[in-house]
Amino acid sequence: MASEKREKSLFTWMLILGCFAVRITQAAYHSHDFHFTAIGTRRSLLSLTVISSVDDVQLCYYNKQNQQVVMKKPWMYQALGAKEIEQKQKKLISLEKSFIWAFKNFIKNETNSEKNHTLQVFVDCALDKDIQVSKHFQFALDGEDFCRLDEQLGHWVAMKPEAQRFKPLWDNAFWNKLVEHYVQEDCIDGMKKILQYSSMRENVPPDVTVSRHDAPDGRVTLFCRATGFYPRSIMLHWERDGALGVWGQESSSGTLPNADATFYLQVTLELPLNDPGTGYTCVVEHRELETPGIFPVPGKPSTERPWAMVLSITAVIILVLSCAGTFITWKKRKTGMSSHLEGPSPSPPEIPLQ
Repeated sequence: MASEKREKSLFTWMLILGCFAVRITQAAYHSHDFHFTAIGTRRSLLSLTVISSVDDVQLCYYNKQNQQVVMKKPWMYQALGAKEIEQKQKKLISLEKSFIWAFKNFIKNETNSEKNHTLQVFVDCALDKDIQVSKHFQFALDGEDFCRLDEQLGHWVAMKPEAQRFKPLWDNAFWNKLVEHYVQEDCIDGMKKILQYSSMRENVPPDVTVSRHDAPDGRVTLFCRATGFYPRSIMLHWERDGALGVWGQESSSGTLPNADATFYLQVTLELPLNDPGTGYTCVVEHRELETPGIFPVPGKPSTERPWAMVLSITAVIILVLSCAGTFITWKKRKTGMSSHLEGPSPSPPEIPLQ
């Protein structure tokens, strides 16, 4: 009887994977992940939040307080439909019982039954050109890894001593079939199923900026930044005189989300000393670019020192002001001299009266 209850609870765990099937676009690579965070004691579940994201963009949210599935993007309501959202909401509500079971068993040896604990579950899957390339299923308890599915070996790995006693349950064929079935059906097939909604999110080409920094010691660093693009998949690389190669120390920011659900990526190239940084281009490939974009690195900025330019401008201003002052003084003197030469008009002579 106890075994049946455990299997039923584990089955409920897997049902929630279908709760947040989200729309993706037909780009080369996409990831779909679910984050479950529960806080509770051995006796009760205090809170539960569930977040679903595609390519690091949050699309769905659920919490125990209002027991409502909230779509972060308005088009998600149309993509999933009211009936399907309602069904997924019911599954999440029933999931709360599974977390209560987990708390009761995972912290079975806890002496203080009122102490709060945090249980997290992370599930994700990835597609590359419609081919599944990875899947992960992992538990964490109080911020420490508890157990995870080893994708390469195909079995569960206990990451804390307390998790060892659950290995027979996790290695059970029934449990692993559920994992494989739901990762495939709800995470992978779920994404493929809703590709019809891809037109609801307009694809956007990247806005690319290339710049350079010349250090006082002569070293040159090149920057290539692409931002505002969608979908997420993009490739940036450096070429010199049209050829690929390793020209220096390269680094990347990684593809990061912007606030408007587009993405950002910057690659940096630190050139060796005495490399002037000429002939370099940043090549960008994205599905919204018909051909790879080629963006040349700007030339070295002028070596003229700013203070020299300031002195030159100041000297010109002083010269202009001096000339203006000299002209005004000369004009005033000329006007005064003319008045002195002309003098006052002579008065008529006085005639004495007899």
